[in-house]
Amino acid sequence: MPVFTKFLIILHVLLISSLSHANEPLTLLSRANASTDGFLNSDKTFESLLNHTINTKLQWTNQARLIKRLMGNEAVCSYDIIKTPEREKHILFSNIPTTIYEQRKIYAFKRTLQNFPERVSVAQLLEKDFTLAVDSGTSYQKLEPVLTKYNEQIAAISSEDTSSQLPQLLIHNRIDMIVDYEVNVLGALTSEQLKQIDSREIAEFPEFVNGYFACSKSELGEKVIKTINILMNTPEIYDRLQKSLQQAYSADTSSAMMLAYSQEHVYLTSDE
Repeated sequence: MPVFTKFLIILHVLLISSLSHANEPLTLLSRANASTDGFLNSDKTFESLLNHTINTKLQWTNQARLIKRLMGNEAVCSYDIIKTPEREKHILFSNIPTTIYEQRKIYAFKRTLQNFPERVSVAQLLEKDFTLAVDSGTSYQKLEPVLTKYNEQIAAISSEDTSSQLPQLLIHNRIDMIVDYEVNVLGALTSEQLKQIDSREIAEFPEFVNGYFACSKSELGEKVIKTINILMNTPEIYDRLQKSLQQAYSADTSSAMMLAYSQEHVYLTSDE
């Protein structure tokens, strides 16, 4: 019997007595919005893992509503959520990340960025009177005070599909720059449009950022987090993460991301 199958059986025995009596199913909040969306793979992975012990149902929502619901009282969870001090006041997070993200970057037309270094400060860009679009439903951590200070130059976008709206605002000259993930820009613009766009790393951000499993502060949420903390310490889950990064990023980038991930966290690497 495979080690991971044995592990799931043991986990089932440990948790089934406390979880089987829960009347409410767990709602796993999803951000997947298309058949090609990478979040769909995580949906299937976590739903499959949790369904061994917990009655789970998937439900789609956007980022802003997702965070709001995690801060509420209903039994909801999600994954790959960035942890911040403010969010930790209202949301339960796993001890170990479920993924690692390549950091957001500044995107603008090549002519706009041509005289800037490879790593730029958003504060300095805003001092030069550039306008900037961001997603109102997410946390920008160290950038929050800067965005507040220059709020008249900030377009905070909230929509059902912010991931495509930000690049569209940029390419149609509605805004000077956007703060976004590479995957969103690549998915929203055509190859001809991408030839006009360039990017810069953001000086206020670290190179990578971790995403965690997160649940509402409910009785079921606490039990789910305990389950995830156990699961994320298995070599099989570590391997799944590594493969997902290798599929999403270049070999150099995925290797750097896994190195950063491994240096911060300790995993089981051999059978016990």
